[in-house]
Amino acid sequence: MAPPSLQLQILRRCCASRGSFRLYTTAAAAFSPPSKAVIYDEQGPPEQVLRVTDVPPVKVGERDVCVRMLAAPINPSDINRVEGVYPVRPPLPAAVGGYEGVGQVHALGSAVTAPLAPGDWVIPSPPSFGTWQTYIVKHESAWHKVRSDVPMEYAATITVNPLTALRMLQDFVQLKPGAPFFFSFTHTTPAT
Repeated sequence: MAPPSLQLQILRRCCASRGSFRLYTTAAAAFSPPSKAVIYDEQGPPEQVLRVTDVPPVKVGERDVCVRMLAAPINPSDINRVEGVYPVRPPLPAAVGGYEGVGQVHALGSAVTAPLAPGDWVIPSPPSFGTWQTYIVKHESAWHKVRSDVPMEYAATITVNPLTALRMLQDFVQLKPGAPFFFSFTHTTPAT
């Protein structure tokens, strides 16, 4: 039997722990539940530099949204970023991997004005702030609501591959309605 792929190993480590749905509070502030994250302190081969770590509860500010991540894919761009060959590099140490994903609103800060409610599905907008963690707390403007009736694997991958294909079709070719074209990205979500 072949060893599991790197992606499968990472997903198993990330999904091994499920967070609680309880919002941690003190008299002065609300906090996210404790979380787990896949991080790296230096660029290099993913199997050597990625590790799973515990993340303490994070304060949920007045305009923040706490999201429990439901799914976060592993794209070549994620691996390239970990390896240090991607042009955009996160600050080190302790960079959290992951460009995109879908999550469920867990809690809202007291002054959030975005049309969000606990239970809503959201994607990071723009992507790229470390989706390989169980809970993320970010300003309300960092989240875009998506329909929860969309298959989870599509919602989790809507910000990278489909937009890359759209940009290719709009920016690099001049297609007229009904014109045939060849799409060779057979391993990507847009091709399915």
